[in-house]
Amino acid sequence: MDNQAIQAGGLTFYPEYRNFGGDRGPSIRVFGDVDGNPKQILRFDCFENDPHYHYDPTGMNAFHRIDRAVSPDTVAFALVMIRDNIAAMTKAAGYAELANSIDAKAVGECIGELRSALEKAAAEAS
Repeated sequence: MDNQAIQAGGLTFYPEYRNFGGDRGPSIRVFGDVDGNPKQILRFDCFENDPHYHYDPTGMNAFHRIDRAVSPDTVAFALVMIRDNIAAMTKAAGYAELANSIDAKAVGECIGELRSALEKAAAEAS
């Protein structure tokens, strides 16, 4: 797996295609600088069978399912959440100081690049 890191707004995004626990699909890991170290603050797993996202996946690991009846395109859902709610989600993950430093406009400007990287990762996984 060749992860393409995309840096924007003070965060680093890792779009990839994951196979995990009998499920698979596009995934976006979101890292920020916490106390001078990279920390995974969010992860969106747009899996075929059980799409979901995590706040602080390596810490509190608050897990939320994505309802396909409401959001049938789970990748679009994840990208909208990143574009429109990244600071609020970072704060909810327990990283208020990092949330206050995010340049949300710059994050919004990388959404097309994230989508392209996810599409490329999915194509390479097939």
